[in-house]
Amino acid sequence: MADAIDLQKFDLYGEEAGGTAPEFLHIEPISARSRLHEWTIAPHSHPGIHQVLLLESGSGQLVVDSLDMQLWPRTLIAIPSSCVHAFRFDPASEGWVFSFAVELLHDPRLARGQASSCFEGRSASVEILDSKDPALQRLQWLLADLAREFAGRTSANLSDRQAAQAALVIASAEETLRAADPSPDSDRQRVLSLAFRNMVDANYRAGLSIGEYARRLGTTVPTLNRACRAQLDKAPGEIVRERVLLEAMRYLTFTSAGISQIADDLGFSDPAYFARFFKQRTGIPATRFRKERGWFSQRPKAGSRAQAMRRQGPGTSRTASR
Repeated sequence: MADAIDLQKFDLYGEEAGGTAPEFLHIEPISARSRLHEWTIAPHSHPGIHQVLLLESGSGQLVVDSLDMQLWPRTLIAIPSSCVHAFRFDPASEGWVFSFAVELLHDPRLARGQASSCFEGRSASVEILDSKDPALQRLQWLLADLAREFAGRTSANLSDRQAAQAALVIASAEETLRAADPSPDSDRQRVLSLAFRNMVDANYRAGLSIGEYARRLGTTVPTLNRACRAQLDKAPGEIVRERVLLEAMRYLTFTSAGISQIADDLGFSDPAYFARFFKQRTGIPATRFRKERGWFSQRPKAGSRAQAMRRQGPGTSRTASR
């Protein structure tokens, strides 16, 4: 098999990924890093680090997996650690980028209950807030106050007060982005379906059978199937195929790797089989997808999605597929 295709991974953008301290926390203005890179943040992810971004002024574009969307003032974004994403900001755009360790969510000082899907998913959650929304005003104050506290420093050893401040920011962002769900989840099914999805993330290239996934999770295929259908509205096999497709879309969008190399990296024995798989599931050939969506082939256009968001105005929410 050829070497794995490289999708850049950083701690903070431009800084080599390394071991992330369990209490890692960092906050900075959007302009602080974007200005250094000509307002373009190239495709990357942050292993072990979640991010909350609030664009307060200016505009830009978010490209996440196969989706691109226009960003306007008062856009709130939650980016899970596994999410490959990129930004293009218009010059002088401003706001906050709040980064924190995944492990911080398990810190007992945060006194968290059930985790939000904002950070459990594979993609970004996005919402444009109304200028009069109290949630916007609360987040603006909390982020500015936290920035004053750290003044550009990175913390790996939080005091109780700092942990409480971080908890307020995370909880406020989650509360704002979380979709209403009037019916409580089945905890057992939720835990099993999430464990399965995490295992798929780690093993989707290996071609494991659903029976093998079930065995490793200590359950049966029927039980796993019920949990996935109840919690994710998909059969386990479909979740595996969607994960393979997601990575294919990432490679086609964010790298210049050839179709044969992508097929090999994803475990396809024949590039033609990969081509059929991709076209069957997306409706277009992989080569056309790259031509239309590739980050390196052309500047992504806001297109109809951006126009639709502009028409809908404040209060519009968008959550990329998980």
